[in-house]
Amino acid sequence: KLFTIIQTPILWSTILFFIYFLISYSWSESTIWNITTQKQILILLLPVLYTLNFKNNYINKAKHGFLIGLFINILLSMFTLIYPQNNFFKKGHYENNLFAHGFLDHFDYSIFLCFGVLLAISLYKLKKPILGLVLVMILSVALLNSYGRIGIIAFCIFFPISIFMQSNSRFNYIFLFSILVFIVISFYTFSPFKNRITQTIYNIEQIYNPLSLEEKIELDAIYLSNKDSLTKEFYIGKIKQDAKWIEYIKNKTPQYETSIGQRYIYTKNSIKLTKKKPLFGFGANQFQHTYQSIFDDKNTKHPHNNFIFIMIELGLFGLFLVLLIFAFHIKQYFTSNTKSFLKFIFPLFFMFIMF
Repeated sequence: KLFTIIQTPILWSTILFFIYFLISYSWSESTIWNITTQKQILILLLPVLYTLNFKNNYINKAKHGFLIGLFINILLSMFTLIYPQNNFFKKGHYENNLFAHGFLDHFDYSIFLCFGVLLAISLYKLKKPILGLVLVMILSVALLNSYGRIGIIAFCIFFPISIFMQSNSRFNYIFLFSILVFIVISFYTFSPFKNRITQTIYNIEQIYNPLSLEEKIELDAIYLSNKDSLTKEFYIGKIKQDAKWIEYIKNKTPQYETSIGQRYIYTKNSIKLTKKKPLFGFGANQFQHTYQSIFDDKNTKHPHNNFIFIMIELGLFGLFLVLLIFAFHIKQYFTSNTKSFLKFIFPLFFMFIMF
């Protein structure tokens, strides 16, 4: 098994990254035992799992088990639409928004649903195409109502690739056209899907075209009028009579208070950090401390982009070692005798989520 590990690029490149991660503590200000190290130690399970002799029958059962788990979540999410005040769905992000909550946070849920679509294609498209189409439709409906933006974007990217990697036939175009029509209809049918698209576009526009002072005053007036019986016009007049209030509103930056705006700031600030120590970074477990101390921000713990996170902590060399793992994974697809499209899609899918 040790010989297998040495001879397998995916395994030795992963172990090499882990060793470099531990070495980076020599220039980090952090102690070596922390939550980051505890998470990274899970990497060492990879050579153990890889060298176990899993039978194909067991692997197929695991795939079906994953899909069954998703359908349990879908059933639960339907229950939350009928009876929102229950203790089953995951609390946290968008808790007060009405959409199909599941056991998982909306981010993870949407990713799993998207991967479930890809899994259903690989299992049924060639053997049982009608069953595959039905499963993809059900999972897609759940995905578009999950409020998970990343899963929906991943679906739009990887679904067409998956269809055409399976086989080159007329059915591909029928399958793809059916789903595209379905997505267009869904935009006008499912409010969570429509809200996420329109909200995202609006948030991006706000960054490049910030609100004027008049628009900011109107927003504050609307917010205040919703809290009592007084009108928006009343509060606009009241605000304009108070110079300090106007100055306070003028200094507001609502374009950076949205999820898209916050990510924009994280990325902008993080790029400045990467330029300070580009080759080897600040060392493991240093992002939070470094970011918060330099930018006087006590809340940010992660830049919401794993490549930037790695760049800041481990530098360009650490990022190279991470990309090397995925490069070997993709290479394995082209050198393998069995062209399972999941071998090609999964590393790309994972890197997209990291981004």
